[in-house]
Amino acid sequence: MNNYANRVITRFHPYHGEHIVLSEDNTVAYRNRSFANALTFSDKPLLPGELFLLEIEQNERGWSGHMRLGLTQVDPLTIYRTGSIPQFALPDLADIGTSWIYGITKAHNSIIEYHVCEGRKCIRLGCKKVTCDSDIVKICRGTIPLSLLKSSTALAGEISPTDMGSRIGVMYIPTDENKADMHYIINGEDQGPCARGIPYKEAPLYVVVDVYGTTKKVKIVQLYVVPSLQAACRDVILRRVKKSSVSSLPLPKLLKNICYTKRRFYNLLV
Repeated sequence: MNNYANRVITRFHPYHGEHIVLSEDNTVAYRNRSFANALTFSDKPLLPGELFLLEIEQNERGWSGHMRLGLTQVDPLTIYRTGSIPQFALPDLADIGTSWIYGITKAHNSIIEYHVCEGRKCIRLGCKKVTCDSDIVKICRGTIPLSLLKSSTALAGEISPTDMGSRIGVMYIPTDENKADMHYIINGEDQGPCARGIPYKEAPLYVVVDVYGTTKKVKIVQLYVVPSLQAACRDVILRRVKKSSVSSLPLPKLLKNICYTKRRFYNLLV
C-alpha cells in the first residue's frame, strides 16, 4: 500500500491555450488543432520535492518537435487577466517571465548517480535515495511505488521518452535556503539537474506543459491518491505480461477486455 502524507488530485489549470481541450476533471489535455496555442499549467504551484508526472496518451505525425515541460514563476491567472495565453512555451512564455522550460527529446541524456548506501547500490533521485530492492520513492507528500513512475506499456524497457505511454515528470529540489535544481524523471529514471540555481522562494513555481509538435494528448498520472483496485490490477498486468499473452491469462473476461481496450496497449498488439 502507498503511504501518502497528503491525498490530493493533481489537475491542469483552467486557463490554457485556445487549442487545448481539458477532460476527465481537468487531468487530460488534448490539442485539438494545429501545433501551437497548446500551453497548459498545473492548477497549483509545485511544492519543493513534489513530483508532477505526465503520460503521453496520443501522438500525431506530420509535425516536428515534441512536448515541452518545465517550471515558471508566471502566475497563469495573471497571464489570462493581462492578455492572451502565449502561443508557445519557448520563446513566448520565457520572454514574459522567469521560466525554466526545455523540449523533451527522443535521446534525452540520463544522468544517474550510483553510490553505496547501507551496503546496497542506490540511485539518487533529486536529494532522495531510491534503493533498487525497495521500489519505493520518498517525496515531500509521502512515499509512492517506483513502478508508478515507469511506463505502463508492455515494452516499457524499450520505450522512447517521446513515445505513447512514456511517463515524464518534473520536480525541483532545494540545494540551499534559496536555490533549487530542476529535475526530469523519465520512465522512472532521474535525468539529473537540468536547471540549477532556481530562486524558488522568490515566487511560486507552476508546472508548464506545452502540448507541442508530435505530442497530441497528455494525462496527469495521479501519484497522491489511492488508485482503484481495477486500475491497479490493469497497470500491473500491462507492465508484466508479454503483448501476446493477455488472452491466455486466468483472468475474468471483463478484466481482459479492460486491458485490450486501453489504446496504448492495443496499439502494441496489432
